Parts: sequence; structure tokens; C-alpha cells
Amino acid sequence: MSDAVSQVRIEDVWPLSPLQEGLLFHAGYDEESPDVYVLQGAMEIRGDLDTAVLRASWQALLDRHAALRASFQRRASGDPVQLIASGVELPWREVDLSGLSVGEVGVEAARLKAEEG
Repeated sequence: MSDAVSQVRIEDVWPLSPLQEGLLFHAGYDEESPDVYVLQGAMEIRGDLDTAVLRASWQALLDRHAALRASFQRRASGDPVQLIASGVELPWREVDLSGLSVGEVGVEAARLKAEEG
């Protein structure tokens, strides 16, 4: 077990809804194919951006909504449950691409997206 996982504090344990049970089944059915329930997007922001405020806003959203801190685990019986973590720090990384050419930005952005994938 990694240090990050062993340091997580559990706030609550929830049962899965029928829809979540179905989603979990489909996500685990073929582990070789991409997870169709996880999407990643990118956007271009023009103008000044206060990244500290943006990060704080996303951290507040994570703190406020327990469902965003849920992970799916199985009990010893095999029954799936949601573990709701507390005190989760938003994973955040900033990469400055302003020194790159337009073509290099596209290549580096694609590489970063694949790395996060």
C-alpha cells in the first residue's frame, strides 16, 4: 500500500446506489479498454488568471462535496462500498508553457494530457 493511500482518513462509508453498482461493473468488466466513465478535457483561457484563487476554489469544491472524495472498495465479503475520505488535498500542478512556440505548446500539452491520462 502506498504512503498516500495509507495516510487517508475515512470520514464515512456509503453503500452504492444501483446505478453506481452498474457503473462499477462496467468499469471492471474489461480492464484493458479505456474507462468510458472518466473524461478529461482541456480549455484555453485568455487573459490574466489568478491560479491561487482558481486552486482555492477547486479545493473548496472538493472539501464541500463528499462524493468528489469517494473511492470504491470491496469489503471482505466482496460487497462494494464507497469510502469517503476526509482532509483530501487537491492534486494540483502548474506548468508554464509561455516560453514555447505555438507548435511546441500543442505537442507539450498533448504529452501532459497523456501523462495525466
